[in-house]
Amino acid sequence: MQMNPHMTQQTHSARLLASATDVWQAMQAHRFVVDIERDQLPAEAFARYLSYEGRFVETAMAIFGYALVKADTIAHKHWLIGVLNALSTEQVPYFERTLAALNLPAAHDDAPLPAAVAAFDSGMLEIARNGTYEEVIVSMLAAEWMYGTWCTRADQTPSRNPFVREWVALHAEPTFLSQVQWLKDQVDGWSEQRFDFARSSAIFRKVLALEIDFHSACYAALTLS
Repeated sequence: MQMNPHMTQQTHSARLLASATDVWQAMQAHRFVVDIERDQLPAEAFARYLSYEGRFVETAMAIFGYALVKADTIAHKHWLIGVLNALSTEQVPYFERTLAALNLPAAHDDAPLPAAVAAFDSGMLEIARNGTYEEVIVSMLAAEWMYGTWCTRADQTPSRNPFVREWVALHAEPTFLSQVQWLKDQVDGWSEQRFDFARSSAIFRKVLALEIDFHSACYAALTLS
């Protein structure tokens, strides 16, 4: 079978995105995203999100920790140490400060989670624990590229809620976007032999599907008109 010459010119990350257009668009148009863009996110949904996402930051640190251990060059390890530092010095304090300001309970590892939230947490951690370095990078590219895209868009019309506004801004600032670009550069820099498209595409799609269910859980049991 003759190869399409345009396919060979696509970057690996572009191929991944093209293979997941349906779930990517579903997440970009998710109710949670739209509500933030329209500045109408229900307070209870935001409170639920804070409790779920605050827990996941700790999981994200573990995921990048696995990537650090599996990284094959000192340069990659240095970058991943920086990612871990940003998570611990920027995102963890955000949740501690915001939960306290809103009189919400601090996140606890033993608190029960909705099934969709637990599935996201365990699914991401399983990829990091059992997967290759490449699979960990692809999984985090899916999550962080998705966040960077919609938050950059939402940041153009900031929310009146200062805590929502700050959270969006954290994912639209140069530091975070450079992290997304680093992940893309990692994937795009792999040889055809190193890049397992079928496996990578499956992981990319899985992460986005998990993200959709995760964000939908924030609306569970809400009574809205």
